[in-house]
Amino acid sequence: MNYYIDLLSIQTPKHLRTGLEHRTKFDCGDFAVYIFETFQSSTKVQIQYEGLSISSMIRGSKVVHAQDGSSFEFAPGTSLILPEGETIYADFPDADKKTPAQCATIIISHDTIRKQLAALNKNYTQQNTEWKLDFTTLHFNNNSGLARAFNELIQLATQNNKNYPLSDLMLKSFLVRIIEAQNEHKQENNDATINSQLFLIKSFIKENISKTIKTEELMEIGNCSKSTLYRLFEAYCSKSPGEYILHHKMSKARNLLLNPELNSSDVAYMTGFTSVSYFIKQFKAFQNCTPGDYIKKFAV
Repeated sequence: MNYYIDLLSIQTPKHLRTGLEHRTKFDCGDFAVYIFETFQSSTKVQIQYEGLSISSMIRGSKVVHAQDGSSFEFAPGTSLILPEGETIYADFPDADKKTPAQCATIIISHDTIRKQLAALNKNYTQQNTEWKLDFTTLHFNNNSGLARAFNELIQLATQNNKNYPLSDLMLKSFLVRIIEAQNEHKQENNDATINSQLFLIKSFIKENISKTIKTEELMEIGNCSKSTLYRLFEAYCSKSPGEYILHHKMSKARNLLLNPELNSSDVAYMTGFTSVSYFIKQFKAFQNCTPGDYIKKFAV
């Protein structure tokens, strides 16, 4: 399950909105928070940092080309961890001044990471395991804890008055959340691979999120009964099938509403809702505001 960090208003002044990524930096002592924004379609943009970086997309997306030759879409609801000195390249196929890509990145020095993990392992021991980052799992889904930790760090960084003791404590919490999210992502992938029924069902949902998806269709795809379908989702997703589908529809709507050429009615039908009023009701429950208020606050 993917969880999204809160949207930010665009940081870059209008006269600086060009094709190259524009960065806004917030210094937090032992780490820094950057907000990167891209306003023009571009390809093979080199990305490398002096320090460990953990990034999460806020709006838009980019296609990342890793050193091993693999490529993947880096979209909202996911995070990317990049070791110090490692180089990747990114394409921004859909970025423009109306629909820019926006990404939050936390950059932490090697010495700070070493000290923070050493403190965690000294003070909060785990049975037969240690606190460590997994650099074999660079791209992973956000869980609720990581999304919340990202939001807290960004809020702390953007405050005028710096609170370095709190920054230190929140950085430890942030690292714990990253490790937990990496472990959950690996477990979820293992579960989906082992359980072919769930893998097929979730793939079908992802491919048809713009349509009305019926329980009977999921039962047919998974070749299972209704009770088995619900048992699978409760066991592996902690949600009912309907809740799981609604979460992903609302997440897609969240990005579509940022497109100035679309209105609430357009987005409702593009996410499989036959009733605009029901879509607005569900979106308000999901985002704590109406689609119209959301557009006014965050659209470029």
